[in-house]
Amino acid sequence: MLTVAKTGPQTRYVGRPVSYTISVKNTGDGEARETVLIDTVPPGMTLTGVTEGGRQGGDGKITWNLGTLAPGAEARVAVSGTAGGAGMLSSSVVARARCAEGSASAVTAVQGVAAILLEMVDDPDPVEIGTTTTYTTTITNQGTAADGNIVVKCVIPEEETFVSTSGPSRETVEGQTVTFAPLPSLAPKDKAVYKVVVKGVKAGDVRFKVLLTSDMMTSPAMKTESTHIYE
Repeated sequence: MLTVAKTGPQTRYVGRPVSYTISVKNTGDGEARETVLIDTVPPGMTLTGVTEGGRQGGDGKITWNLGTLAPGAEARVAVSGTAGGAGMLSSSVVARARCAEGSASAVTAVQGVAAILLEMVDDPDPVEIGTTTTYTTTITNQGTAADGNIVVKCVIPEEETFVSTSGPSRETVEGQTVTFAPLPSLAPKDKAVYKVVVKGVKAGDVRFKVLLTSDMMTSPAMKTESTHIYE
């Protein structure tokens, strides 16, 4: 009598390692002769490692010849790989001997995750009083899932005054704060560019600040850009 178990993680992120351990135990009172274990690599998983003795076939199956398992004997093997796109990794494993058979399965949910990169530059710098400079904020989703409700808020130093903006959503100006309306979604690898044009009105070494929030962020991300304003 063969008892088979396949264990692995319940969840994984896209592109991250995933490993499964497979055990085969003879729970009967007679020998399990010519025992063969066959594991199926789930679609969406790229195989990176197999326990010694496993032979990979072109059909996505891995086979181990375990020989004879005495009563109470157990054999263990392992399979590792990389999770592909978001979805479910579902696979089964079968053990067969001359007079016994057992099977098991495992399911892993693969999830994407957003990873937002916030960058900002000013041009030109330094700035003469009475002339303008443009702060360009670029948001890049470096992750594997979309992020949503992205809000960009810019705080203009008192040595500058607001002139104009451009970006993927409309802005609201209250005093020295410019807030862009939420961007509903930013897909993986996509970018959003926001520009704020200001005029220098007082000399100084100033800091322009950007605050970013989104559905995936538990706290705001912040970036500052220094600008030298001269007479």
